[in-house]
Amino acid sequence: MNKKLEKFYISGMAWIPSYRDFDQYDTTVEATSKENAIEVFNKTNGMASFMKNKPCVQTEQEWSEMMVRLQNFSMTAPSPKNYNV
Repeated sequence: MNKKLEKFYISGMAWIPSYRDFDQYDTTVEATSKENAIEVFNKTNGMASFMKNKPCVQTEQEWSEMMVRLQNFSMTAPSPKNYNV
């Protein structure tokens, strides 16, 4: 039985040769599961070998929910000028 392909977001810190430094790296892959997404990423993306640690893998729904939380947080977080330092 063939499993349906889903979109997965992969992100993490990676060595970026053109920057000669580490930076945030993210991409998407189509796979049947989170485990399969890592396999697809490792086989098809040249950046996989430059990842500093195991990357974060999120389903499209998890990624969308995270973005909503971040947007809500950024609208409710106090302005830096209001911090007592």
